[in-house]
Amino acid sequence: MAIDSLKAAELEKEELLAQLTKERARFANILEQLPSGVVLAEAPSGKLTYQNHAAAILLGRSVDDVGSYRDYDHYNFIDAHGERIAPENLPLARTLLNHEATSTEELLYERGDGTRLHFAVTTASITDSDGVARIAVAVIHDVSNLKLAELSAASEKERALVTLAAITDGVITTNRSGHITSVNPAAARMTGVADDEARASTFCQVLQFEEAGGADLIVEALKRCLGERHMIAGLPHPTMVSREGQRYSVESAVAPVTLSDGTLLGAVFIFHDVTESKRLMRRLGFEASHDALTGLVNRREFETRLARSLERARHPGGGNAALLYKDLDQFKIVNDTCGHSAGDELLKQLAGMYCEHVRERDTLARIGGDEFALIVEHCDIDEALRVAHKILEVTRNFRYVCRGQLFQLGVSIGLTPIDSSTGCVEDALRRADHACYIAKERGRNRVYTHYHGDLDFAQRRSDMHWVTRLTHAFQNEQLQLYHQPIMALDDDGKGMKHYEILLRLRNGRAGPVGPGSFLPAAERYDVILKIDRWVLERTLQWLAARPEHTEQLDMCSINLSRRSLGDPSFHKFAADLIDASPVPADKLCFEITENGAIANMQKTIAFIEALSARGCRFSLDDFGTGMTSFSYIKQLPVEFIKIDGSFIQSMASSKVDFEMVRFTNDISHMMGRKTIAEYVSNPAILVSLRTIGVDFAQGYCIGKPRPLAM
Repeated sequence: MAIDSLKAAELEKEELLAQLTKERARFANILEQLPSGVVLAEAPSGKLTYQNHAAAILLGRSVDDVGSYRDYDHYNFIDAHGERIAPENLPLARTLLNHEATSTEELLYERGDGTRLHFAVTTASITDSDGVARIAVAVIHDVSNLKLAELSAASEKERALVTLAAITDGVITTNRSGHITSVNPAAARMTGVADDEARASTFCQVLQFEEAGGADLIVEALKRCLGERHMIAGLPHPTMVSREGQRYSVESAVAPVTLSDGTLLGAVFIFHDVTESKRLMRRLGFEASHDALTGLVNRREFETRLARSLERARHPGGGNAALLYKDLDQFKIVNDTCGHSAGDELLKQLAGMYCEHVRERDTLARIGGDEFALIVEHCDIDEALRVAHKILEVTRNFRYVCRGQLFQLGVSIGLTPIDSSTGCVEDALRRADHACYIAKERGRNRVYTHYHGDLDFAQRRSDMHWVTRLTHAFQNEQLQLYHQPIMALDDDGKGMKHYEILLRLRNGRAGPVGPGSFLPAAERYDVILKIDRWVLERTLQWLAARPEHTEQLDMCSINLSRRSLGDPSFHKFAADLIDASPVPADKLCFEITENGAIANMQKTIAFIEALSARGCRFSLDDFGTGMTSFSYIKQLPVEFIKIDGSFIQSMASSKVDFEMVRFTNDISHMMGRKTIAEYVSNPAILVSLRTIGVDFAQGYCIGKPRPLAM
């Protein structure tokens, strides 16, 4: 029996050992399958007895040579200061030595290949049934990706905070309920409410507007934004009032803040301070419609108001009016004797005196250098004559003292009634201008009134004089080509040649006659078409005869009239002439005016496209004389924008003109056009143009017009 009992006990022991071995193998298999690293150490020595596959991969070494916790220095763990952690201070060693159950610690580990990983390490002692700890375990989780994500999120947040602090726009963020969660420094400055206070306040408490209900509109937009989950832009432009009483004109928008999966986090209210830009726009608007020197209405605005007067006169009961065109007599003497600055001062003083004798409802304008115009509203011809004679008297009595000299001026005034029979603006101005011309012709310093029937004859007489002269000029080769250089501002004129072709009429010993004298008559009587053909043909002949010059030529600019732009026969003539000429088409640039282009926009664009296909280039001349010019840049396929000389001449002394030139230059560059500044008369203007970044300059400072040698 005893033997049988022993055998049974032995069998039971073997079965238990087999079962234990099986359980150990199963446990080891489980450990090997774990994604986290597991390391076992004997207690209290710290000898490492086991590491699973994940631990071997993470730690990058075996445990065979780690006989005690002192050998833990084989593992390179680094603290937050970049210093290596001593073996006894590692979590597993502290558990072995101090029997402390450590919480999860984050450690930076550097493997032998230099790779650095972030570990989350948890250690614990395993005690037997007798309460003695014989094994300690360390569980290692690789949290490198999580750590990188945390660092990236923290970095993004920091960048966002820095950005919000740096931008000048006000930014207020809310949660999904519309409660304020943050206010950036710009918003705090503009509202006068700090971030901490704003987070405890409502929108209506933070935002104060001069207009009634301004904050309510923002709150309503915020609710819509959160409800509909899309941006609400185009909000009204109210005036925000800070707690300190500062006023800001603002543009604002509300946008939702969502995660990539569409989860709504809240909204952001952004408002931009446009106080200065609105003030500048008002000022630019004033400058666009007023003469910079005298403060009077300028020609463009005057023509707009004249058009309104003409429209009223056409309606029954609209009331008649009168147009006065005034040209100073003997003004040139002041300029020649004392200089242009003295002449400018005289014009300012005289304009001020005229204003004292003009009713508020009437419109007084400076049309040109020493030319003024006046619309006298709601009056008959006798009342208008009394106004004209009063201006005549004021001018006669005006005295201007400069450099010890006393100057007395006169004024020639042309008067034409505005009634239901008056034509367009151009017609009314032409009649008044010719009446003024007759006043000068009849001895100056007087008023001449145009009545229906007499002015046309005077106009025809003047026009016929120039038409006859031009006919004679064609027959006797009295037309002469001139050229004026255009310099690229980025090479100090050392690059290729670029110039504009100009036209003069030979006048014997009296010298050449400028185009301003004969071109108006030529345009009215269609002689301009013949002139444009002559200029283009002669220019191509001249260039073709000088191949070496043409080779060095970058571009030759030729002016085209309004009539030629709208004439299909001229289009064909120009295309055929260019096709037949040996001169490369890309050497030619045609200058067109805004008025000429918009007179027949479709024909103009078709002409530009036809010649551009051959290589020719186009320039929009006299650009910037009115804000309406910007609406045509996009439509006209031109390569160059020629900034009007009225802005260029005073940009060195006028901040407004400087900004107008800069603005025109920036818009042109934004649209891919190069810019040319005309009437560059001194080095100061040239410096300003280079500062702005204008591409080309033309004027007496660059070079005066000279004959094109035949």
